[in-house]
Amino acid sequence: MDNSVVQRAVQALELVYAPDTPAEDRKAAETVCQQLKDDAQAPTYGIYLATNSNGFAPQVRHFGLQLLEHAIKHRFSAGKSRGKMTVEELCQIRAQIWELVFASCAGDGTREPQYIREKLVTIMTMVIIRLWPSMQWTDLSAQLMHLYMQSIAHREMALRIWQTLGEEMLVYDRDAMATVRKHELTNGLVGALLPKSAVMELYPNGYRMTTDSSPSTDGNGAKSGKRATLILLEPGNEEGWIMRWAQHTIEVAQQTGELSDQQELLLTSLVDTIATFLDWMPIKAIVATSLVARLSQLLNGVRSDLVRQHAAAALEIISRRNSLAGDERDAILQQFIEAHNGEALAAVASAYATTLPAQIDEQWSDAADALAFARTLSQMCANLASLHWARKKLERNMLQNPERYIELLIMFSRDRRYSVSAPVLTSWTAIVRHSVLSRTPQVTMAFSTLTEHTTEAIFHVCRVAQALAVDVSSGQLNDLADEADIEQFDSLPEFRLFLTGEVRSRMLNIIRGMCNIDPAGFISWIMPSLLPVFAPHNAENLSVIEPAFMLVDAILSTMDDVEQRALADGDEQLASQIQAARTLCYELGHCVVRFETSNAQIMARQLQALPAFAFLLRPAAIESETARSLLLAILQKCAVFLKHPLDVPNVRELRVVARRSTAALVRLAIAIPDSLMFVYEDLFQLVQANIADSQVTNIVKSYLSEFQLALIAGSSRSISERKHLAQPVVQPIIDALREFMPALQSPAEFISFLGLPALDQAYAQGAISENIQQDLQRARDNRMRLWQVLSTLFICLNRTLDSRGSTHNLTPLWSDYISDLVPPVLLLIRSLHALWNSEHYLHLPWQSQQAQTNLFGLLDMAAAERQSIVGGIADVDTEFASVPRNIPNADQLAAELRAFQHSLSTLREVAYKCMGKFSSIPDLFTTDKVPDLAGNFAGCLFADAENIAARHWRILLTDIAIPLLQNVGNWPGIDAHSQLNECRAAIARFVLSWLNPLFSFCTEKLGREWRDLLARGTGLTSDEQPSAESSVSDDMIHEKVVRDWTRAWSQLIFELLASVMRWFPQAAQIENELSSAARITTTIVESKVGNPALGAFILDSADTFASTLSAALTTLHFKDSTSVHRVLLQLTELAPSLAIVSLMPMYVPPTPTHASICSTYTSRIQSSLTNMGADACSSVFTWLATDLALGVVHVLRDTHLIDQQDTALALLADLLYFGSAISSGRLPQHWAFRNSSGDIDQRVAANASDAKIVPVGNPGQVFRRAVLQTMLPSIQEAQMSEEDVEHAVQQLMDAANGKHRRALLKVGLQPLLAVESSQLFSESKSSAKQSQHQITDSALDRKAPSSWTNKHSGHSSVLDNDAQFDLGEIMP
Repeated sequence: MDNSVVQRAVQALELVYAPDTPAEDRKAAETVCQQLKDDAQAPTYGIYLATNSNGFAPQVRHFGLQLLEHAIKHRFSAGKSRGKMTVEELCQIRAQIWELVFASCAGDGTREPQYIREKLVTIMTMVIIRLWPSMQWTDLSAQLMHLYMQSIAHREMALRIWQTLGEEMLVYDRDAMATVRKHELTNGLVGALLPKSAVMELYPNGYRMTTDSSPSTDGNGAKSGKRATLILLEPGNEEGWIMRWAQHTIEVAQQTGELSDQQELLLTSLVDTIATFLDWMPIKAIVATSLVARLSQLLNGVRSDLVRQHAAAALEIISRRNSLAGDERDAILQQFIEAHNGEALAAVASAYATTLPAQIDEQWSDAADALAFARTLSQMCANLASLHWARKKLERNMLQNPERYIELLIMFSRDRRYSVSAPVLTSWTAIVRHSVLSRTPQVTMAFSTLTEHTTEAIFHVCRVAQALAVDVSSGQLNDLADEADIEQFDSLPEFRLFLTGEVRSRMLNIIRGMCNIDPAGFISWIMPSLLPVFAPHNAENLSVIEPAFMLVDAILSTMDDVEQRALADGDEQLASQIQAARTLCYELGHCVVRFETSNAQIMARQLQALPAFAFLLRPAAIESETARSLLLAILQKCAVFLKHPLDVPNVRELRVVARRSTAALVRLAIAIPDSLMFVYEDLFQLVQANIADSQVTNIVKSYLSEFQLALIAGSSRSISERKHLAQPVVQPIIDALREFMPALQSPAEFISFLGLPALDQAYAQGAISENIQQDLQRARDNRMRLWQVLSTLFICLNRTLDSRGSTHNLTPLWSDYISDLVPPVLLLIRSLHALWNSEHYLHLPWQSQQAQTNLFGLLDMAAAERQSIVGGIADVDTEFASVPRNIPNADQLAAELRAFQHSLSTLREVAYKCMGKFSSIPDLFTTDKVPDLAGNFAGCLFADAENIAARHWRILLTDIAIPLLQNVGNWPGIDAHSQLNECRAAIARFVLSWLNPLFSFCTEKLGREWRDLLARGTGLTSDEQPSAESSVSDDMIHEKVVRDWTRAWSQLIFELLASVMRWFPQAAQIENELSSAARITTTIVESKVGNPALGAFILDSADTFASTLSAALTTLHFKDSTSVHRVLLQLTELAPSLAIVSLMPMYVPPTPTHASICSTYTSRIQSSLTNMGADACSSVFTWLATDLALGVVHVLRDTHLIDQQDTALALLADLLYFGSAISSGRLPQHWAFRNSSGDIDQRVAANASDAKIVPVGNPGQVFRRAVLQTMLPSIQEAQMSEEDVEHAVQQLMDAANGKHRRALLKVGLQPLLAVESSQLFSESKSSAKQSQHQITDSALDRKAPSSWTNKHSGHSSVLDNDAQFDLGEIMP
């Protein structure tokens, strides 16, 4: 060991931690530290620096441990060039670490700080993961027992080692070696943690089998070809660590007197360590160790709030454990409720009682802790019901004596601290809906109490929510709700959302369940109490009327479901019960309709309840006078709310009511269209009268048209009749669009239509004259009418074109009108886009200078757009600062400009959405009703593409391009099999003219935007704060705009790749087909995403296929994690499948069946396989092995995409694995490959269908070599050995589990990954983000001298990259 190296390291660390060190010196010091990590003797230096007796400062000792950690992580598993660490060397380090561990807990004043002990725990865990259990380490339990039997500090250290080992194996995915050795480590844990009796019961012959193994019949091992591992049982550890910890908790808890701080910490550590393994432990082991009974004793047996909370959390984990296997199925429930004489349930009830308001002050030091404790107990009891007692497909009541448990559930459900009662409300819903339990006598006895309380609680919840809405005083609020319950939420609105969302909906579900059990009885019971609520004296009492309307809606919707079920099942008895309850329901309906109020919120609730009466008004019942009168009353009530005076104070609230009225009408039209058709003429007149009424807003008129078309679409009339009825609704839209056509013919005419010449005159004259005012008003009316027409069109299209396979579909109707509707929309879009290009309007005869300034600034971001992007309130006062303040009517001009901006934004959005909806109409693409559709659409996209703002490209992609690609050729009723050629031809006619240009434009433009962002460092690479606050806001908004555009683009790529994937199953399924020589997939893979016709077109067009793949790889270079993740997910499915298919032509299928399978797949990308050259690589092969591999390596090395490393590793591992599928030996048949001499293996020559010979060698090996050759520059840059990487790749070839493959590759490529890059110190911002994500909870309690901190210096230190020691988090 060179002492000068040690001194340089100490000096470098002093510079790193000194607050006044210049940035250049700190950078140089960090480089010295990093170089020492790469030194061949780094472990030796690490031990020397970490040893306390050598007298180094704590930060130096911590750095010594970092050296050890780095060496173990990298040298034991990869990198001969770094000096590979042998098992013997790691064993030597293990012994030295043990000495440091024992010394760190010494009680002689030399105890290490907590952060150093945590680092020691981390390193010891890494050593355990790599060495234990093995021949080199068979006594871990004995060593930890020796540590455990020392002082309390040593005991805590042993517990932390066990806990960290469990977390690395079972919770986190930080150390890939834990995944690689998971089978061995699991065997070790079984032998070390579980009692020997439980181990022998679970594994009678002493072997633990993997999923592909089975026990031997002779008890001497495994069957041939099966993998089994002997479980290591150390002598002296017969009771197992879990039992030892459980017994120790009881021993400590039963000690007399108050717990000391050390004892309390020890108890919580014991419980937390047990909890770490509870999700992993076999249920039989949980039962054998009596964990439920032992942990339950801690709920009451110890006066420590912290211990009780941790014990309750552990019990809640056990309650979540569920098994469907035989005798284990009921074990958890039995342990809580009936085993050990029900001690656990009694302990829960007793512990819960201590949290009630009467005892909380005496029993708890903090009301918030008591509330959290009660909430955990409630969730535990809810789990027992939802996951065990009332689980689906249960055919019997598992509990012999459930009375005490039911009483406890009732207690929890009656708790007015709603965060406590909410979990149990869900379990009651499961119970009342359960076919067996809902008829069990012990359960039904509680139903009356449950129903009465739940009904009362709904009214109470609404009172609390109303009090929160009107901002009552804290004293009044505390009278209604528990103070601690309120304080656990960040704000009162959040608490109100919790009450009106989760709590109230769960209560209503209970009411629905009770009504479902006995509809007639429930209606008879509740009606006498419900009807008086609608008395006139409650007309303005929202807190009473609101829950009443909710109950009406819940009850009637349940009655509807029950009636439909009775009719479907032929249950005459249930149907008669429903019929008997109808009289009361009619009475309730008239009572609700007659209810009058002036409160807008109550009106809205009333309207929401009206459609629930639809089940009384179906055609079978509408002939009765009672039903007809109720239907007319409901329609008249809705009509009353459609209009309102425009000068009333609450006009905004009344507009919401009017919108709710149209929504109620639409719901009725969907539910009972044929009943409404009886009065269609009257309805039509009513709608027309309201459309002509000035007191009805334009948006309401649009939704009235939606109501008409929804009614027509849902009726049982013939299509010709429905077209006839719909014509009066659609024709006014067509006429209005024709009226606007002249204004859309050129940019100049559109500018005149918008009213900009009048605005120009106002600027030129310095005032708004009467004539100008009239012109501006006329233009405003025109813009509003155009927006109303488009909005009506979109609403109607959305209602009648969006239901795939539904009867509520009017595609034939819209097909008749597309020639009248589509051209105006395309012209409008093109006119709107033309405004971005100044060449279209600069030549016009403008009179004012403002007109020359970006068209008055109208194309700048509007206040609404800014708000939608940043989620805040835009500063209106700063907009249109170019309006001169010294001219008259300046405020009016600014208002006019804002009105212009708003009009352009809304017109643009609704026009895009309409065009997207048109794509659902097949005739738009399969006929010539719209001449040159493809050319016109391409013109809309690209005529002024360079000038369109980035924020609008996102909307273009989201609202037009993506819907078009999803729908074209994928229309309802079109069979993708039989009509594939027709669909593909339609796609080719429409898509070819714009899709490939869109690839080129977006990838190039987005690339420029991201390069500009990186150059400016906006939120990506720089921590420097701009001096002006406005510039920060602008930069943030611009970055958000670019990210939104990137995400929309990635969604488009995702849809294209998903469409291609519809033609290939996943790689594992293809391999299964080849293995079984049987077709197990359909021609088109079933999926919820992707357009199969579009996928067929892409595969049939080599250029489009190549452009799609190229665009996907380009997206991987953008620094947006969401976008990269989306593309990676689809590539992870598609690329391995393509790897198998692209290599198929290089093999000779062994049988005709195999030849048929290969032909089916290769024919789908035949156009991309024509480039067969001397190197035997198709273009797809080349793309996979070079372009895709480079893209994945880029993601792995990009510090901005660290959170996508696991996905990228999974893609690369599967690509390598399945690229060798045919030649790997996993297939039972022998596949000969075509070699350079032209010879073919004679064993399969007779079955070879085609013998085009390609000089390849083993194609799987060629493919792997090509991928590794692509990665070679990155491997060399990371100073890795090629042999080690090849070895890691060879290892993953034998791993059948995808997660295991990913872990093996991660271990092999560790030095190459971005988080491990030696360049981390130059990426301060990204590395800091990574460390913040990785820091553990225990780090929050660590302390360090304030003199070490460099937080205020603005520079990242070497330890900021350490997951266990983040200066930015733990130092003051």
